[in-house]
Amino acid sequence: MGRIYLDDIAIGLELVSEARTVTAADIEAFCELIGDRNPLHTDATAVGDGSPYEDPIAHGLLVTSISSGQPSAADEWALGIYLEASRRFVAPVYAGDAIRTVSTVIGSRRSRSKPDRGIVTTQVRVLNQRDEIVQEGVDTVLVGARDAV
Repeated sequence: MGRIYLDDIAIGLELVSEARTVTAADIEAFCELIGDRNPLHTDATAVGDGSPYEDPIAHGLLVTSISSGQPSAADEWALGIYLEASRRFVAPVYAGDAIRTVSTVIGSRRSRSKPDRGIVTTQVRVLNQRDEIVQEGVDTVLVGARDAV
């Protein structure tokens, strides 16, 4: 497994993750982990009572978390440390939805304070199995640079 450095990452590079199906067990575990037991995530009866959703929905932050960990070519980036993630929750994700993340490099620069590292910015879209955008945003990642300038 080789390492990809800042110098190798081109603007416009598109990274597509493997798909992952969100399960009811994922939603339940996330509820327990963070303590958010809002009925929109847990109660099919409550969801049907005037909410805009068909079934209980996954937490937006659960989808963001899954998205950030989905295997892709970015796993080969040296360091590859998240500095920032910004998301807009566009559409609901239900148990049984298969999501994948498409990230496009929109910025790349060497760090001013640590020349052996760089900052890569990606435009992120999380898509469901129908190719509908469920989340979109921007990620900023710290990446190792091959040679200090």
